[in-house]
Amino acid sequence: MGVSLKRSLLASCILAVFFMIVTSHAEILETKLGKIQGKRETMKGKEIDVYLGVPYAEPPLGHLRFRKPVPKKPWTRTLAATEYGPSCMQILFPGMADMLQHTDVSEDCLSLNVYVPVSENNAPRAVMVWIHGGGYAIGQGMATPCEELALHGDIVCVTINYRLTVFGFLTTLDENAPSNIGLWDQHEALKWVKEHISTFGGDPESITIFGESAGGSSVQHQAVTKYNIGLVKRAISQSPPTFSNGFALARNPLLTTKKMARKLNCNTSDNEDLSDTLKLVNCLRLVSAEDLMNKTSELVQPDLTKEDVEFEMAFAPTEDGDFVPYGMKDYFSISKSKPSPEMDEAFSKIDWMVGSLADEGNLMLYSATMLQQAFEFNITSGIPAEIIDKNLVLPVLKSMFPDSIKTVQKHIHEMYTHKTDPIENTLAMRDLFSDAIFHQHVVESSLAHLRSKTDTQKSATYAYLVSHVLSGKNAVDYLIGFSLPSWTRCAAHGDELPLLFGTNIVKEGVEFEWSEEDQIAANTVMTFWTNFAKTGNPNQGLPLEGVATWEEFTKDKKGYINIGIQSEMGYDLLPERMKLWMYTIPEEIERERAIKQKTEL
Repeated sequence: MGVSLKRSLLASCILAVFFMIVTSHAEILETKLGKIQGKRETMKGKEIDVYLGVPYAEPPLGHLRFRKPVPKKPWTRTLAATEYGPSCMQILFPGMADMLQHTDVSEDCLSLNVYVPVSENNAPRAVMVWIHGGGYAIGQGMATPCEELALHGDIVCVTINYRLTVFGFLTTLDENAPSNIGLWDQHEALKWVKEHISTFGGDPESITIFGESAGGSSVQHQAVTKYNIGLVKRAISQSPPTFSNGFALARNPLLTTKKMARKLNCNTSDNEDLSDTLKLVNCLRLVSAEDLMNKTSELVQPDLTKEDVEFEMAFAPTEDGDFVPYGMKDYFSISKSKPSPEMDEAFSKIDWMVGSLADEGNLMLYSATMLQQAFEFNITSGIPAEIIDKNLVLPVLKSMFPDSIKTVQKHIHEMYTHKTDPIENTLAMRDLFSDAIFHQHVVESSLAHLRSKTDTQKSATYAYLVSHVLSGKNAVDYLIGFSLPSWTRCAAHGDELPLLFGTNIVKEGVEFEWSEEDQIAANTVMTFWTNFAKTGNPNQGLPLEGVATWEEFTKDKKGYINIGIQSEMGYDLLPERMKLWMYTIPEEIERERAIKQKTEL
C-alpha cells in the first residue's frame, strides 16, 4: 500500500470520527427573553447541546438599516434554535458552498450560536465568543462550528454574525449613519452573552473574545473601547492587521459613502453634492439589499491591473472618537507611542493574547493569480518583478504611506524584493506583506498592552507564532476554490482555523486531508486557547506533554511561543525586519515631514 493511499485512509478515518454526529433534542431553556429549544449532538462519544440562530438584536431592516443594533425583544413561543440563521449580506466566494451548512444571506442576520458541553458538573464554565474574519466583507458564525473546541476545553462557545461591508461600515460621520455599526453589533452580542449566558451554564464574569483576521482586528477594537469595560475579561487576537500604518482602518469613509450614493443615483437635484447626509441615507434606505450589495462589490474589489489603484478596505472601522477612539495609529506606533488614558483604562483590565502565522502574506498571492492573464505570466514560475512592484506592492503602499511612497519603496527593495530569481522574489514579497500587515501588530499591540498597565496591574500579555504547515491544502484554498503552486506551501493566513475548530469547518463529504502531525498541533492550539480563557494562563489547566512552557511577553525579552509539532519559545520576533517597519520607516517619514514643514515656513 502506497504512502499517499495510507495518508488518504488515515484522513478518511479521522474525518469519519469528526463527523460522527448524532442529534436529538436538547432541554428547553427558559431565558429572560423566552424559551429556547436547541438540539443535543453526540460527537466522539461526548454530548453537547447546541443552540443555533439565536437572535440577539432586532432585524436591522427599514429605518434600522445603518442604525446601531436594537436589543432583541422577548418572544412568546418557544424559539426553535436547531438551524443556523442566514449570513449577513455579502458576496459568497465559490468555495464557501463547501464550508457552510447553507448559503442564505439576509439583512435579518443578527444571530449567534451557543455550544454547551453536557456534563453532570453544574459549575459555571468559562465563555469564549468568536468574532469571524473576512475583511469586514464576508464571513459568518456558522463557518466555524465550535463543538470540537467546546468539548476539548469544557467551555461554552458562542459564535456571532455582525453586519458587513456597506451595511456594517458605511458612515456619514454623523447621527444619520453612525460609524462602526458592525462593531456595535459585536458589542451588542457581548451584552447579550453577559446577560443571558448563565442560563446556558456559562460564567458571565469569565468572557473571552477571540477572532481571526478582521475578526482579530475587531477583537483589538473591542479590547480598547470604553464600552466593554466590565464585559470582557480576556481577549485573543489572531492575525490582526496592523493599526499603526493605518491598514486596519478606513482612510476616507465619507468619500466612500458618497461614491456609493452616486453609484445608486442618490445625488438628486436637491442634493447634488450629497452634503445633506439625511437625504443621502434616506435614499440608500430605499435601495434593495441586493442592489446595495452588488454596487458594494465594485468598491471592495480593486482592479490591480489598473494604474493608480489602492489596495485598502473600502468599508472598515473608522476613528470616530466614540466606539473607536481617535489616535489609534499613534497609540500602537512604537516610534510615537502616544498614550491614551481612555484606551489604557480598557486595555489594561484584560488579559491579552495576540499572534500570527509564519507566512501570512501568502494571502496576497491569491490576488496575483488574477493578474496572470492580463500580464501574460504564469505564477507557477513566480511573479515577474515589475508586477510585484507596480501591481501588488505599490497599491498597498498607497493605502499605508500615501505621502512617502518612494522612501518606503527604497527600504522594501533593500530588505525584500531585490532577488533575481522570480520564485525567491515572490517569496520575499510574501515576507514583506507578512511583516507589514500582520507580524508588526503582534509586537506593537503586545508592547501597547504592557504600556497600558500600571505597576500594580496583573493582567497578562502573551504572544505566539504558528509555524505548523497543514498536511493538505491551505485553509484559504477551500474558501477561494483553487490552490497555489506547491512551492508556496507554508503556514498561511487562516491555517490555524482547522487547528482551533477541527476539520468540521468544511461540510461532510468535502475532502480534507488531515495527518497525525496536524492533530498534534490542533491539540496544542485548542489546549492553549481554552486554558487561557479559563485561567488567563495558557499553561494552566489541561496538560500538554512535550511542549515548552509559554512565557509571558515582556519588554526586555519579547517572548512568544512558536507553535508546531515541537512548540518552543522564541524571543524578539524577526528583529531586523520589525526594526524596519516599527522604527526605520516611520522615523524617516517623520524626518522628511519635518523638513518639508520647515521649508514651507
